[in-house]
Amino acid sequence: MPAGRLGGRTAVVTGAASGLGRAIAMRFAREGATVIVSDLQPEPIGTRADELPTVDVIDRAGGSAVFVRADVRQPEQVDALVTRATAITGRLDIVVNNAGLFGLSPLLETTEEKWDADLALNLRSQFLMCKRAIAQMITQDAVDEVRGRIVNISSQLGMTAAPGATTYGVAKAGVAQLTRQLAVDFAADGIIVNAIAPGRIITGTQAAEREYLATGATDEATRFSLSRTPFPRLGRPEDVAGAALFLASDDCTFISGHNLMVDGGWLAY
Repeated sequence: MPAGRLGGRTAVVTGAASGLGRAIAMRFAREGATVIVSDLQPEPIGTRADELPTVDVIDRAGGSAVFVRADVRQPEQVDALVTRATAITGRLDIVVNNAGLFGLSPLLETTEEKWDADLALNLRSQFLMCKRAIAQMITQDAVDEVRGRIVNISSQLGMTAAPGATTYGVAKAGVAQLTRQLAVDFAADGIIVNAIAPGRIITGTQAAEREYLATGATDEATRFSLSRTPFPRLGRPEDVAGAALFLASDDCTFISGHNLMVDGGWLAY
C-alpha cells in the first residue's frame, strides 16, 4: 500500500479549484490519494495572481492529480466525471461534494428562478453526485468492510438560521438530511456517508476576506463572526481539510450519517 492515510485510493473533490475544495484536494494528495480535481475552471478564484491551479500545486509536491471540468448541476457531466475518475484506477473510493456558493436570499426578494438556481447548485448537485457515485461504489469489492466513502459539505447555516439566507440555509439543511438518508439506505452495502458543516472559514475568495488576511482589517460580517465564535480565531481551509481526511480515511469506521461541525464551537454556544 502506498504511503499515507489514503494511499491507493481514488478521490473526487468537486469545487476543488479554490477555497475548501482546494485545501481538501491538496491534503488528500499529500496522504497518497489519486485526486480528481473537479471544477468549472482550473484556476483558483480570488487569490494571488501567481497562485497555481490545484493540480499544478499537487504535481509539484509529488502527488497525483487530474483536472476534470464538470458542471455538477448537469447529470451527463456528473456521469462523465465519475466514469473518468473510475477509469484511472478501476474504482472510486472517495467523493467529497464541496461545490457550492453562499449568497443571501431574503424570502420576499427571492424569485422562483433564484430559488431553483440556488438549490440546483447547493443541493441538487450533491444529490446527482451521490447517486452516480454510489451506483459505482456498490459494484466494487469491499476493502475492510467499506466499498466507498462520501463526504458532503453542508454548513452551520443548515443547522441555524442566518438572517436572509433562505435558499442557502434550506439547501444545506437538505444536504444534512440527504447525508443521513443515504447513510441509512446504503449501510448494508458498505457505503459510509457523512457531512461536514463548516462555520465561518476564511478562504480568501472574497474581497473582504483577502483584506482581512493581508492587513487584519475587518468588515461588519467578519467582526460579527469573530464575536460569535468561541474559538479565538476564525476557521482556515485546513481545518475543514483535516476533518474531511478523517471521514475519508480508515479511522472513520463505525461512523455514518453524521454531520460534523467544524465551527470553532459556534453551534455549541
